[in-house]
Order: sequence, then structure tokens, then C-alpha cells
Amino acid sequence: MERRKRSFASQRRLSQELPFHQRLLGGVQKSFGSPLAHQVRLQLAGDNTMSDFQTFINVLKCGFGTGCLAMPKAFMHSGWLMGLISTVVLSSFVLYAMHILLRHINFLGARFEIPLLTYRKSVELAVSNGPPKFQFLSKPFGYLVDILLCGYHFGVDCVYVVFVAKSLKHLGDIYLWPLDERLYMALLILPLILTFIIRDLKSLLPFAFIANILIFVGSFIILGYLFRGLSRFEELKAFQPLRNFPLFFGTVLFAIESVGVILALGRSMRTPENFLGPCGVLNQGMFVVIFFYAVFGFFGYWRYGQDTENSILQNLPQNKILSQLVTAMFALAIFFSYSLQGYITVDIIFRSYLEPELEDGASKAVEFLVRIALVIASVLMAIQYPDFGLLLAFVGSFCLAQLGLILPGIVDICVQYDLGYGPGRILLLRSMLFIFVGLAGGVAGTVVTLQTLQARFPIVV
Repeated sequence: MERRKRSFASQRRLSQELPFHQRLLGGVQKSFGSPLAHQVRLQLAGDNTMSDFQTFINVLKCGFGTGCLAMPKAFMHSGWLMGLISTVVLSSFVLYAMHILLRHINFLGARFEIPLLTYRKSVELAVSNGPPKFQFLSKPFGYLVDILLCGYHFGVDCVYVVFVAKSLKHLGDIYLWPLDERLYMALLILPLILTFIIRDLKSLLPFAFIANILIFVGSFIILGYLFRGLSRFEELKAFQPLRNFPLFFGTVLFAIESVGVILALGRSMRTPENFLGPCGVLNQGMFVVIFFYAVFGFFGYWRYGQDTENSILQNLPQNKILSQLVTAMFALAIFFSYSLQGYITVDIIFRSYLEPELEDGASKAVEFLVRIALVIASVLMAIQYPDFGLLLAFVGSFCLAQLGLILPGIVDICVQYDLGYGPGRILLLRSMLFIFVGLAGGVAGTVVTLQTLQARFPIVV
């Protein structure tokens, strides 16, 4: 017992000595199941350094990204009225599932005296203490979390490659000479490898800072274009055929969902009790994000109608310096973000599964090979399926429907098994609703996007 106390005190001193950005990045890594942050303990009291306002800003940064560029296309798939209603309803539903998941993670951490639970460990603990008939699935569900997180971040990197290549082609066609966008993807391999072999998170922090500024500024410049020259409102369709809705579903999930980072932010607050709740910091930040996405999607569709492209950047005037500057800003921001997204995939694949099986002298070389292989694989995937909107919708439908709805529903069932499901088993119905919506939207979105990708980009054997 005394030895355990000394170890805890040593970890606490180390946490206090580390700079804030390193603690926060460690928390983000830990929330995704990363063993890199074992030395970084974000205690639930005393050691947290972010104020409520700082956490609010970080929630906003979690929500803004490439997903907003695809929202006008999503509204084109759904119709303006269905898009507005569905964006608010679906986003609020996902946010509610996130609340339930975070509460259960806090409960499991307190119950088992584990101060910082990963998503994977939370699922394993919940299932292993849930209905006896399903307890044997605790480890497989833990592996599933790792697979989905790897798939999600690898998919995001594939989306990033497509986006950057299309942006470079757009600018290259204007100032250089026309080239196939797949050639630009191939030319990205070396620059991406050079950034991706950076192993120190602290060295990646300036890239994240620059990317956030560029995305914020670029988004508001785009809004300026959307509010001008609006077409006749009567020409817009309020509802589109239901067969297009799965593409909307996947795009919204991709844009809104960020379970791992949200989990880390709640732990890094001075007053974590202010994070959840009806008027908590999470709801305040996500309300702004949801409102922004609804406005962005609505006005983007209103401005360009049925001509809306997968990325709204492709609709901006090509001969205007400002629109070209916005394209360059987003391309640079996404290029800088590539290594941050891929870091999670490397962490899970290498740190959790490969490194423990390797000899000390070989681990560094194998890690570099893994990083290079992931870059090449993401570029090859982008070359095969160079469609920004469809790749984005597929990642959202396949990975985030499970991470953001199905798995929270399973955790909810297992945790409430001992606590009780309430009058009329209403809490069990809540869990089943999470799972049903995740399955229905996820399966439909995955099937539709895969069929469309295969039809547009068939694999020739």
C-alpha cells in the first residue's frame, strides 16, 4: 500500500512538472487508448489546468474541420428542410449518447479506482460486469474499439490526402499546368512521410496551432461568399429521395463526432463537474458547433443548389485571389493535420500490439516502417477512391456510427444492468435506441457509400 502511495505521489509530481500542452496532448492520446501517456496523469482534481472558457474553446476546435466543407453537399442529399431538422436532431442525439458514455466512464473509473480510463478499457470493464451471458465478449469488444479507432483515423487521413490533392490540382491548373489529381496524390507521399516520422507530440503542437487558425479564418471567409448572390429560394428542394439520406447521415457523424478528444477535455478541466449537465461546457460548445454546421450547410446549398460540389471550396470562384487563398489555407491546414490524425493509428497498432513483441533494438526501425507503410496505404486508398464526399460519408457511417452510438448503447446496457433499468425498463429502451439508430444509419450509409464508390471507381483485376 505504501509503495502504491509513493508511486502515485511520484506520478502527481511529474504531472505538475509537465507543461500544460504536454499534459493535454497526453490526455488526448490516453483517451484514444494510447499507452504513450502513462507518465501523464490528468487527475480529476487539483492538477487540471483548463478553465471553463478554455475548455469551451477547445470544444469548438473539436467541432470545426473538414466536415463543414461537405455539409452543403449533405444538405443537397437531404433537402434544406430535412437537412435542418436532421442536423439538429441527429447531432443532439449523438451528443446525448456522448453524455451517457462520459457519465458511465466516470462511474466505472470511480468504481474500479482507475483515474483515467481509456475508451477501450471502459468498454471492456462495462461488458465484463454486464449481463453474464455476454461477459465473455469483453475482450473482443475491446479489440473492436481499437480497430474502429484505427479505421477512423486512417480513413480521415485518406480523406485528407484526397482533399489536399484536389486543392493542389485546383491551384496548379491555374498557375502551373493541368495534371491528374492522382499524380498530386502520389507526389504527396514524400512530404507526408517527412511530417509523419516526427515521433514527438510536442513537435507537432505548432502544426496543430497553425491548422486551427487557418481553418477558422478560412471558414468565415467562405461564409462571406455563401451569403452573397443567393439563388431563388423557391428552386431549393425541401426534401430529397430517402435513398440519399444515408450519405447525409455519414457526413453529419463525421462532422460532429469526436468522442476521444471530448473525453480528454473533460478530464483536463479545473472544474470537471461543469463539463456535463444541461448547461455544461460540452453542451454550450456543441450548441455553437451544431448551429454553425446547420447554417453552413443551409446557405451552401441555397447558394449553389444542385450544383453543390463535394467540397464547397470547389464552388468558389476560381479566378478570385481570395478564394484561391482560402483553398491554399485549407490545403495547408489539412496537410498539417495529417500527422496528428495518423499518430493515433500508429499508437494503437505499434505501441499496443507490435512493440511488446519486439526486441529493444528493433522497435524504432519497425515504428518508422509502420509510419511509412500507413502513409503509402492512405495515398493508395485515396488514388483508388478519389472522392472527398463519399470517403468522408463512409468513414462516418462505418466507424463513427459504432463509436458514437452503438458502443455507447452497449456500455449503457452493461452499466445499468447492476443499477437497474428504471420504471418500465426505460433506460434499456434508451440503450436499444442508440444501438438501433447506429445500426440503421451505419449499415445503410456504409452500403450506399460502398456501392457508389464501387460503381464510380471499380477495381479492375
